[in-house]
Amino acid sequence: MKTSKSQLIFFILDILLIGLACYLAFLLRFDGMIPASRFIGLWSFMIMAVVTGPAIFYLFNLYKKSWSFVSLTDLPIIVRGVGVSFLFLATALYVLRDSPLFLEFPRSVIFIYAILLFFFITLLRFSKRVYWQIFKSSDRISKPEEQIVLPLTSKNIADHKPKNILVTGGAGYIGAVLCRMLLDQGYRVKVIDNLFFGDQSVKDLLSNPNFSLIRGDILNTAFMAENMSDIDAVVNLAAIVGEPACLSRKDLALQTNYLGPIYLARICKSLGIRRFIQASTCSTYGQQESDGPVKENAGLYPVDFYGETKIYAERELMKLMEPGFSPTILRLSTVYGLSPRMRFDLVVNVLTKKALKEKEILIFGGDQWRPLIHIDDLCRSILLILNSPLSKVGSQVYNVGGNGENYLVREIGDLVKKEIPDVRIETIEGMTDKRSYQVDFSKLESLGFKVSKNVSDGISEIKTAIISGRFADPEEKRYYNHLI
Repeated sequence: MKTSKSQLIFFILDILLIGLACYLAFLLRFDGMIPASRFIGLWSFMIMAVVTGPAIFYLFNLYKKSWSFVSLTDLPIIVRGVGVSFLFLATALYVLRDSPLFLEFPRSVIFIYAILLFFFITLLRFSKRVYWQIFKSSDRISKPEEQIVLPLTSKNIADHKPKNILVTGGAGYIGAVLCRMLLDQGYRVKVIDNLFFGDQSVKDLLSNPNFSLIRGDILNTAFMAENMSDIDAVVNLAAIVGEPACLSRKDLALQTNYLGPIYLARICKSLGIRRFIQASTCSTYGQQESDGPVKENAGLYPVDFYGETKIYAERELMKLMEPGFSPTILRLSTVYGLSPRMRFDLVVNVLTKKALKEKEILIFGGDQWRPLIHIDDLCRSILLILNSPLSKVGSQVYNVGGNGENYLVREIGDLVKKEIPDVRIETIEGMTDKRSYQVDFSKLESLGFKVSKNVSDGISEIKTAIISGRFADPEEKRYYNHLI
């Protein structure tokens, strides 16, 4: 493995922290005063720990990840590395118990050392996340003296119908469909997108006088503020979406999914934009113990990094809620269906593609629950929130989907086979994806929302599109978020 500068820094810091943990363990064991007779044991133990510790950490990829420890899901890696280091030292001390170097070695020291080492190594590995969450999220946005005071306009008035909509990430899978619906409803739409996947999904809209496309990054706050002064409402779809994509670019995912919404929300507050719709995910529910559908007030137990990043953003947005700023958080079901910026890495889409192209689909586990929603229905839900009185939908969280659209993963496979009979389904025991949750959508349905399409409709339309040659090569990288 090629050693980078940051990995070398971590290696050196680990040696220093291991030495510190050894010294503090002895200091704590002897109540702040290490007897002179114990220094031989201290130095011998410290040398053994310094020599073996980094080697074990290397084997457990604590250097391979370098500065990318930003997720709580990384904790098991640290636990294993520190745990094996502890067991190795404990075993070595037992084997060498009769050595003059370790005579009467206090066994409690090894336990104190393990606790201290875990604390130090965890703090070091998560230093970047601590920086982002405590310091970074509070800067870069206009300070009180810099905030803009605007005259009373339509966007400052509660419950007005917005006309000028900013859709961040508007060239993406959901955004490309939403923009067309907004334009059909007579809205003026501005899209800001970094165009990771190009502009083909919205290129045909550029001739529409009510549509504009700007290439940019939501993390560039000065740029965003310049382009939001004429906006009535913001729909934030900009994100690194999906667990594989987030794991392949953890730093970018945490910045975009966590810091991005906070920056946008604070700009909205300074510009008097009251309506802010944040696209979150039902993945935040993670692995639920309850067998029944979960409501919006249920506990959040994500088992993936993607869900974690969305929870961070939700929590910060809730702190910003006040009478003058009323964001709406939408926890989206897993989406399926056709889009001008197509994705074949979503469960319904990918199983349909594999059934047609490979005549075989693999179901891992199969007993996991997933809430699903057609992309057209999802975009209709966003329109509903935009058109609803802010006094009703502002400062609220909604699950987005339909109460009849919770499926077991194996049921999705059965529906694919019903539409494509010659496919072979193989079920693999054991689940690599532990997410399992049924979701209750009654709160959104109380606004009058009903889904108009089901999974069978989505499978059918994707099948027709693939057979007709709409996608020359469904294996192209542009159809998979984690490959770009």
